[in-house]
Amino acid sequence: MATCLAAGLPPQKSLELSAARTSSRALRAVVTVAQKRCDAGLPLSEALAPAARLFPRHFLPVLHAGETSGRQAEAFQLIYQHSLRIGPSLRVVRNTWLYPLVCIGIGWVLRIAIFVYFGKYHAAMRFVATLLGTVLPPALGGWLLFRLPPVKRTVDFVLLQIPLLRETELRLSLVLFFSTFRLAYEGGGLGVVRIFDLALATVRNDAIRRDLLAVRAVLEQHGTVEDAFEQSALLEDEFKGLILTGALSGQLDEGLMRIVEQATWQLDLSLRIFNQIFQRVVVFCVVMSLIETVLICIL
Repeated sequence: MATCLAAGLPPQKSLELSAARTSSRALRAVVTVAQKRCDAGLPLSEALAPAARLFPRHFLPVLHAGETSGRQAEAFQLIYQHSLRIGPSLRVVRNTWLYPLVCIGIGWVLRIAIFVYFGKYHAAMRFVATLLGTVLPPALGGWLLFRLPPVKRTVDFVLLQIPLLRETELRLSLVLFFSTFRLAYEGGGLGVVRIFDLALATVRNDAIRRDLLAVRAVLEQHGTVEDAFEQSALLEDEFKGLILTGALSGQLDEGLMRIVEQATWQLDLSLRIFNQIFQRVVVFCVVMSLIETVLICIL
């Protein structure tokens, strides 16, 4: 999209050429609808609005900011660069829960297969019934409880009290927040409070959001960016210093970029340490359960 728009092609043709390079049926369907809406005279950001749930939260507002400032092609380029920066960290986060889940699932399947191989059909059925009765209901109940605001606030607060989990949760929030803040800031066309709200939408932890709301209050009263972020209790002095230096030198985007790089490095380090410990514990537990199953069948 950035290349096509920079070459002077209209949004409709840019969408057509860009969609031709993807194998996603969902994205092609979105493009088809967006093309029709562009033909009706709507700007690109509004043409893509019906599919807002398919895009990251920052995507359409930043695109709108690019349109407002006459920098639509640059807006797509910024979004692309933003995705490249945070992609590796998000993959590590995904593997943090996906790898143990896959290991546990494979362990369950292997236990059932071992029971069946040794002809222990009743034991296999009991194991399946135990899983359905003792694992699924608590998991479903926990998921439903977590959707309740008071429970979520409590869990978010507790996560920030546990070493390693605190660093992981905080770094992930900071990477997403400052990446989006810098992206919208570079895009231009948005007020600082609107930029802040856009970045705040990426923060899922309620305790971190409440801390950052103190920053927003200062910005809303037309305070400076450096004074606003001084109100954060969770933001480290190192990051506050980078914001202050960037604001005073007129290069806030560079200061934000350095924060993103530093927070990304710290996030990757925290996740790798956590994964090394947690994943090994999961694998050990799965192997021991398989050994137990074999012994039960043999004896």
